[in-house]
Amino acid sequence: MSLEAVQQVIGRAITDAEFRQQLIDDARAACAGYDLSEAELDALEALDQASLQAFAGTLDPRLSKTGGRGFV
Repeated sequence: MSLEAVQQVIGRAITDAEFRQQLIDDARAACAGYDLSEAELDALEALDQASLQAFAGTLDPRLSKTGGRGFV
């Protein structure tokens, strides 16, 4: 298990709208490049789309990959 990898995935999901959608659509495929355990993948699959979107919307636009162009 890697707390760092989980933090990287969540951080990326919050700042990168395209990755966030990939995570919502198919967490296992989106996380293929990360060293995650089955339990961590299960937890990431269970993330709530509305919660991720709402949290992403609270970030300063300068912190997102969209660069202030809005969130998807």
